[in-house]
Amino acid sequence: MIRVIYRWTVKPGDEEHFVRDWQAGTRKIQDNCAGAHGSFLIRDRKNREHFFGVARWESGKAWRAAQPVMMGLGLRGPMPESAEFYDELAEMLPTAES
Repeated sequence: MIRVIYRWTVKPGDEEHFVRDWQAGTRKIQDNCAGAHGSFLIRDRKNREHFFGVARWESGKAWRAAQPVMMGLGLRGPMPESAEFYDELAEMLPTAES
């Protein structure tokens, strides 16, 4: 699994509209893109204009394969300004049951 962290800068007053568009878009992605395992949205505590979407994907390969599908979904709102990729480690750590 990987995590992709996207960043947007949202103008004051546009936050509610942005969040609605993000919610609809992330549902469309999860419903239509193989390997998408959901996401959540967070907001910077210091710079309130910065929003971050943290998405979980099966792999980088799945994320790349989903790009043309996402472009065809008619997602509303701005494109992310950046995307950073991280390996998810939770699956690699021993559990209490191990």
